[in-house]
Formats: sequence, structure tokens, C-alpha cells
Amino acid sequence: MEYEYSYVVSDLTEYLNYIATNYSFQEKTFEQRDIYRNKNHTIARITHKKNKLFLDFKEDKLEKKDCIERKESKVIQIDSLENGEDILAFLGYSKDNSMKRVRSIYQGEGITFEVDEYEEPKQTYVISFEGKKEICDKVHKELESLNKKYKIEE
Repeated sequence: MEYEYSYVVSDLTEYLNYIATNYSFQEKTFEQRDIYRNKNHTIARITHKKNKLFLDFKEDKLEKKDCIERKESKVIQIDSLENGEDILAFLGYSKDNSMKRVRSIYQGEGITFEVDEYEEPKQTYVISFEGKKEICDKVHKELESLNKKYKIEE
């Protein structure tokens, strides 16, 4: 089960200062992600990252809340886009959309931050973090003042 907070924000600067001061930088990578949907309220994702392809699944929950809990699978590496899409078609998934972004990962005890700078389908910034409920809830409170300044309500 995933326990995640996510905010669309107008500026990353102060968030990055907070995150870099308190958590360890892991990596920064360019990703292209293709989203596939089916009628069972789940999504499949094929992510192109570092010249490799990865497939995973999660519940298709889109809510307008800061925090969301949903089931998600482990990530598996696949050998080709054609094979991945063939498997997804067999399972009843069809391609919905694609996105391109630069993702920076930071980690701490019981929490992982993902800082996304989307290039497509539209330019936007997203701060998200997931992990242990009590730690994530505490961080959410700590970010309250930044969210009042920069969070975009969609």
C-alpha cells in the first residue's frame, strides 16, 4: 500500500532548500512514462529511464486531496516496449497518455521525496513524498507554510 502526499506547485526553490537540508539526494533522471488504463480501475505504466524499460501497476485513484492511499505493484524491468504493450493489451489495457519529466529523488528514514519537473504534457512542478504514515503526516505539517505560498489548487 502506498501512502503519498503530492502537491502541484508554482515554484520549487524553497521546497528544494527544505528537502536538500533534511534528506539525502539519491538521483536525478529524465523519464518518459506511458500510461495505460483498463476497466478494472487500475493503471499500468511503462517508464523509459536510463535506456531501460520498467513496468508497474497501481490503483487508478485520482483525488483532489493532498494525501492518497492506494495499492501499487513492484516495478519489473521489461526487455522491449513491444513486449510490454503486448502483455498490457492481453490484460485489457489501452494507452491513455504520455509524459516527460526530470525526477529528483531524496530519501530519509521512512520517507522518499520525488521532485518532478514536467516538460509534457504541460510544464509543471510536482512535489511528492511517500513512506511511513506518521513521518509523512509530520512532513506535510512542516510544509504547510510553503504550500500556502506555492501550492496550486487544481
